[in-house]
Amino acid sequence: MLLLFETGLREKQRGLAKTIEKGQKEIRALADLGPGNVIDDFSGSASKENMPRYRRNRTLLQKRVLTLKPISNGDFGICATGEDAIAFKRLHAVPWATNCIECKQHRDQAVN
Repeated sequence: MLLLFETGLREKQRGLAKTIEKGQKEIRALADLGPGNVIDDFSGSASKENMPRYRRNRTLLQKRVLTLKPISNGDFGICATGEDAIAFKRLHAVPWATNCIECKQHRDQAVN
């Protein structure tokens, strides 16, 4: 099971890295247009619509990279609060989860 998660995370990590690289190239291309044209070109370009996706992909990549560390440490799938196992279903949906659903709900209720 652990190998399945690690392989899947690494595949998604590679895909996200490629997508992010493409977004960075678009941003550099816009910056190379010069200060007067950047805003005009950016506002009319499809790249403006891609910026939220670019940011989301960077966040997802960071989460997946952070998930690989507990896998290598042997802590993957263990709740950081209660130290019980995190349910497979939760890990499948949110591989970077550090808490079981019960501890997450308790923490969320305490914040609200």
